[in-house]
Amino acid sequence: MAKASQQVNFTVDKRNWVAVRAGDIIPNTAWISTGPRGRVQLVRGVESLSFQPNTVAGIYTSGFGERKTEVVEQTGVLDLEIEKRSKPHTTVQTPFLAAVVKGTNFRVSVSKSAAEVTVNRGLVQVTSFASGQRANVGPGQGASVDGVKGMTVSGDVSTPEVTAVAPSVARVPAVGATTLNGQTETESSKPSGTSSSVSNSAGSGGRDSASGSFGSEGRNGNHYGVDNGSSNGSMNAASNGGAQGEAVGKDKDKQDKKDKKDKKDKDKGKGKR
Repeated sequence: MAKASQQVNFTVDKRNWVAVRAGDIIPNTAWISTGPRGRVQLVRGVESLSFQPNTVAGIYTSGFGERKTEVVEQTGVLDLEIEKRSKPHTTVQTPFLAAVVKGTNFRVSVSKSAAEVTVNRGLVQVTSFASGQRANVGPGQGASVDGVKGMTVSGDVSTPEVTAVAPSVARVPAVGATTLNGQTETESSKPSGTSSSVSNSAGSGGRDSASGSFGSEGRNGNHYGVDNGSSNGSMNAASNGGAQGEAVGKDKDKQDKKDKKDKKDKDKGKGKR
């Protein structure tokens, strides 16, 4: 059964945040945020995504016959249980690494300067953007990518082998960053349409809102279920200011200030008349 606590919100425009309640339908491409005490588990069939406190991530689903899901995690901790299939079908994008899976149970943790993948079951391919390193991480193993130092690996019994690949550029910026990891100074000076805001950097994932909606039923199609397993009847709508993520929150703050200024100017205009 899917569960949720207080301080869980989602947005589709990166400005207006809505408290998650039992029975809500969370659209494809929406971003979900948890506050300091917020937790939520989304369920789709045998798959689940568990958001830990202070986590900000967007979820993009495309396709019907061969559904693919991309999770874009800017900050925080996600625990994922992914159905095993013959081909990789789920990707987690972070500011420092990408994790591609066929089916597994693993955790992805993201901070302002690094990201880490630890695997409980299955195999996860982890790629470091800036340093051009890759490792297949198995049970009891982990891979950590520092934005400057690159990849380091660990393991309870053995460590994954690290191979060299072509460096690439991250899709989402770290919280507070103005450039993407792996981006050169020349590239960062060019207008590329990528912003330090989550809203613009998040996505080339699926855009079919019907095929990728997240809903409370969570047992068929591409729907993830959101239900409230706590004693509270609904989520705390007042927690919008809890932890929307620094990059996302800045957009909201700017809009609020602009709205207040516009109203103030309008009121002044009426007074003069």
